[in-house]
Amino acid sequence: IAATERSLSDRAYNQILAAVLDGGFKPGDRLIMDRLADDLGISRTPVRDALQRMQGDGLVEAAAKGYAIRTLTAEDVAAMYEARVPVEGLAARIVAGIAEEARESISTALDCFSGLAEDVPSESFLTNRAFHRSIVSAARNPVLVDCFDAIWGRGLAVLSFAETSRSGDHVEERDEHQRLFMEIMSGDPDRA
Repeated sequence: IAATERSLSDRAYNQILAAVLDGGFKPGDRLIMDRLADDLGISRTPVRDALQRMQGDGLVEAAAKGYAIRTLTAEDVAAMYEARVPVEGLAARIVAGIAEEARESISTALDCFSGLAEDVPSESFLTNRAFHRSIVSAARNPVLVDCFDAIWGRGLAVLSFAETSRSGDHVEERDEHQRLFMEIMSGDPDRA
């Protein structure tokens, strides 16, 4: 029973997360547990568990009789990027030193940008995160991977990405990530 309940909670979490990324929920929107449970075709318990997990991740906050999507501040975004710099920067420096060993795994993650639907922000977010995680994983330092997962698992990352998607400020993701890949493959830690 516990495994079933957990998988339902995970499903609820992932579907609510996708709705936030894809614009179905915006900052300040209230999340009503009964309505979410009905929409997802599951009981309240896994929805409640998913929302509590989202609160722990900083994606939602307690509101009158439930939860609401957290409103992002400029300080929140700055803090997230400030934390990413040392983690992902160190990983890039390490991987530049072992570029050929890491080429296949990072190249595979880069290939996922091909054919990506620009109008589905949740897919872009997951592809973007997977690419950056492939670099950090290639550094073969489990502490860096844990730090990466903690930063990218926070609601700040999701809300920031969702806000960027809503603003229409789209970056040519494939090209930008291709440049990063090439800098790492150069073997020069400073360029990476």
